[in-house]
Amino acid sequence: MSKKNRDDIISARRQRWIEKWLDALMQTYPDESARFFKDTTDPFANPVGATMKKGITDLFDVVAAETYDPEAAHAALEPMIRVRAIQEFAPSQAVGFVTEIKSIIRRDAGGSKEGHPQAEKLQQIGDYADRALLAAFDIYMNCKKKVYELRARQARDSVSQLLIKKELISELPDVDPAL
Repeated sequence: MSKKNRDDIISARRQRWIEKWLDALMQTYPDESARFFKDTTDPFANPVGATMKKGITDLFDVVAAETYDPEAAHAALEPMIRVRAIQEFAPSQAVGFVTEIKSIIRRDAGGSKEGHPQAEKLQQIGDYADRALLAAFDIYMNCKKKVYELRARQARDSVSQLLIKKELISELPDVDPAL
């Protein structure tokens, strides 16, 4: 299959695949939240929905590209994963949506059977989605680490302030900023 035919197939189905991918992502939320995130178009009234819509669109462009761009994948994933890390999703729930594009495309394109004119491109999209999944997991773990560091710092500062208030210490002790 020529590059032009492959690109025509991808561009013809791009919007439908993005919408289905967004639907798969939204199914990870409670029904009422998912409806709000999907239907409210004002990004100021619905920053989570706007983040997810833009992220899925950008991520599709990454996995459907001729070559995988790790920086573009990170840029597409980071805002979405940051939100999901704060929302207390389990790691598998937070990043699992990334590979949903494979089954969406497989169902819509009729599978990736050998000899199918799109088999090579579908495989490449799947491979890029797998790479994006690994990047998403790294992003998730870094976000969770920051959340736990902030919580630990907040707890430490609260205890210190309480000790000062109760006059058990007179000033905050020097603490390693890494803590």
